[in-house]
Amino acid sequence: MKNRKLRILYINDIHSRFEELAKIATAIEKYKDQNSILLDAGDNADFMRIETEGTQGEISSAILNEIGFHARIFGNNEGFSGIENGKHIAESSQCEVLTCNIYDIEGNKLNFLKDAAILVINEVKILLIGVTASSPSYNGFYNLFNMTTKDPIDEINRVLSNYKKQEFNLIILISHLGLKFDKNIANEFPCIDIIIGGHSHDVLKEPALLNNTIICQAGKYGEYLGILDIELDDNLHIKNIKGSLISSKNFPPDPKIVEIINKFSKKAEENMSKPLFYLKKALPHSLTDENPLSNFLADSLRDIFHTEIGIINSGILNNGLEKGFISKLLLHKTSPSPLNPTYFELKGIDIRKSLENSLIKEIQMQSGSGAGFRGKYLGNIAVSNNVRIYLDSKTENTLRINSVTIDDEPLDEEKWYSVASSDYLERGSGYLEMGNNRNGRYDPDFIRDVLRKYLPKEELIKKAFLTRFIEKEKRIMNNE
Repeated sequence: MKNRKLRILYINDIHSRFEELAKIATAIEKYKDQNSILLDAGDNADFMRIETEGTQGEISSAILNEIGFHARIFGNNEGFSGIENGKHIAESSQCEVLTCNIYDIEGNKLNFLKDAAILVINEVKILLIGVTASSPSYNGFYNLFNMTTKDPIDEINRVLSNYKKQEFNLIILISHLGLKFDKNIANEFPCIDIIIGGHSHDVLKEPALLNNTIICQAGKYGEYLGILDIELDDNLHIKNIKGSLISSKNFPPDPKIVEIINKFSKKAEENMSKPLFYLKKALPHSLTDENPLSNFLADSLRDIFHTEIGIINSGILNNGLEKGFISKLLLHKTSPSPLNPTYFELKGIDIRKSLENSLIKEIQMQSGSGAGFRGKYLGNIAVSNNVRIYLDSKTENTLRINSVTIDDEPLDEEKWYSVASSDYLERGSGYLEMGNNRNGRYDPDFIRDVLRKYLPKEELIKKAFLTRFIEKEKRIMNNE
């Protein structure tokens, strides 16, 4: 038997950066050959993008179809889109869609996701298995959509038990578990030849080799195309490997992919531009100053959970809202982050420290990077209307907190307060003390859905202009 060669071209964590994927398409056209297999390791579709939201993720499928991918898996972003959107993504994909450890809430397999598939490339039979990130915190979100994930190791064992060794020559695991967990998998399953990974956004410019398992990952956002060349001996065992990452910035965008992006952009805007209601009063926004739109959101979140306080960072919003008709498109542009209303309990001391940090310009304007966040800056903190923060006069251009009241009662630094916020702040992103919480739970809506449901409530809009951070004689914000 002659030696066999395979070339694996792979991507991961595109997060709807489709313009970069258009460049990768050009690179793939250059590097692919008759022995190539194209794999996507998840989080291709990110619902922060209007074209993704407005087409139920179909734009992701259309681009991968045009390029000619053989298989894709669901990352947590495809999973968190819910069963209906997930089904649409899978059914509009012409390649194998694999993820073995996502189930419905009752423990039934989702019929639009396969555990595994066998592909034959250059007479080599390849068993492909897909697996995605799983943890109790992730299942907190999956459960909102009547879904759950199971332990990856248990699920890989289950899938392997369904195949006989003579059915395949190689095992490739397409993983959205992250590099650390991929290394655990390599130690646990010496039978797995190759792991094409994602989730942790690691840039492995050369493949890692652990326990004879080859581990690959290509960063994030379409920065790189991964290439893994494999040579097999007469017994179809891996003999030689060579791997690298190719920067997408060195390639022009593929015109066919650009055409697909433009097509779905128009479709998404049409789907999302229908007026929902008329906003009678503009709601300004700021990243550094108290502002009506952030106040409104804090009040709305508190109403959802009926908590003692509502807290939100202004960076979760991109802009204010002008008087006029409101559409899904406008709300998506205002709040693109796929973040959920979140209940938790927090001690008064951590509330006060977070409020104090919120007054510091350097903290307000730091990068808002963190799980689920799709804005740019962290922003200051807004609180619900039952809270008053009394400030001392500026000292060296810095405001200081004199006292805080909740429902006219002094803040008790040792008391646990019920808080309505977002899962971003629950994780302590940006405002670290917010992460010192307990008893978290989530609402299935995104923040933009909260705006859609509450903006028609005129009484809440009036309250949004009431000052919560009070300096000297200031009581009401400029309401012009």
